[in-house]
Amino acid sequence: MMPVMVKEADVNWIDVLEDYEVLDATALGRRLGFKRNTVLAYLSRRNFGRIPRPNRQLAMGPIWYEKSVKEWEAKEDRARGK
Repeated sequence: MMPVMVKEADVNWIDVLEDYEVLDATALGRRLGFKRNTVLAYLSRRNFGRIPRPNRQLAMGPIWYEKSVKEWEAKEDRARGK
């Protein structure tokens, strides 16, 4: 049996609910101004003061929902008085 290759154009037609886009460690790091390895180090130490808790742990690694990251950022901004 020949494996089926998925093309990016095929994947892009799938609708994702607003604010449920997913971020991996690299994308979260870029957003928060960290490197991917820094995000993974905080995660391995369970240091959730600098990064939000991941929403899911997949075989490929942790993922965060856009909505939960926005909520975490707002909470952090309020805590810092911004």
